[in-house]
Amino acid sequence: MKASNDRKRVREALQGWLAAPAARPVVRILEGKRPASEHPAFFKEEPRLILILEGTGRYLMIENGQEMIFDIAPGQALFLAPCTWSCPVPWMSYRSLAITFRQDFTRVTIHSRRAVRADGKIPWRYLAEWQTGETLGARGDHLLGLLTDATTPRIGERLFNTVAEMIVAEVAGLVEHGGELRRANDAILWHSLCDYISAHWSDPSLSRETVAQFFNRHPNHVSRFFHEHTKQNFRSYVNEIRLKRSLPFLRDLRYNVTDVASLCGFTDLQYFIRCFRKRFGLTPGEYRKRRVDSPDLSP
Repeated sequence: MKASNDRKRVREALQGWLAAPAARPVVRILEGKRPASEHPAFFKEEPRLILILEGTGRYLMIENGQEMIFDIAPGQALFLAPCTWSCPVPWMSYRSLAITFRQDFTRVTIHSRRAVRADGKIPWRYLAEWQTGETLGARGDHLLGLLTDATTPRIGERLFNTVAEMIVAEVAGLVEHGGELRRANDAILWHSLCDYISAHWSDPSLSRETVAQFFNRHPNHVSRFFHEHTKQNFRSYVNEIRLKRSLPFLRDLRYNVTDVASLCGFTDLQYFIRCFRKRFGLTPGEYRKRRVDSPDLSP
């Protein structure tokens, strides 16, 4: 079966990275706190490994409870543990490859980011997108577990670099031999829309218009697409994601309700409370009290 152009681009990028492994250590982000930054901070539940292919990527992260700026050099890797935030603040254009490890498939994307603009926006676009229904299995879970380990051994940097190279080599094998998930054009667009929203749901500027602009579609086309696939409008779909994501924050007493609303992309506290009550039948404050009094209750 002939390989797609995206598959070829991903394969070449992985092989190029493996041919010249970085001498600089893997940067690991293990804390699930959101940086208090004016720039958009993106949250994903799955572990990710980001390889810098060209240029230098700059990220604002949380380490040991403190905000830190990390410059990730060409050839270097950035590992984000499950349920962590990333806040790119590039001072120059760069190109990177991201591997997302999900329970039912593995996804690899190559994208470019330009330097952050004066208005805080960061222009970026996909250069390639490839995925397979295969995963790294138990061996991959073990390797990812080593990268997630918070207890750094004496040979930590060497170990983490070796583990990252092993993971990339395993993914390169999937790209070389694994079955490629092929979808119709509408399915590709729908998957891309969902993935974009899963990375940007916490950004208060996320809207039907910003999504349409990114995908070079008319806003009405985006609206029709969401209604066709979900029987919901765009705002309802995004609000459902934000409301579900608000639950663990409400269970964390370090955040007040206003903080939770902001963390989840709501700019109007009263609107957040109304939406929450409509969805779950009680206010955020009532939900928090109920969970504190009876922690075994669901949701």
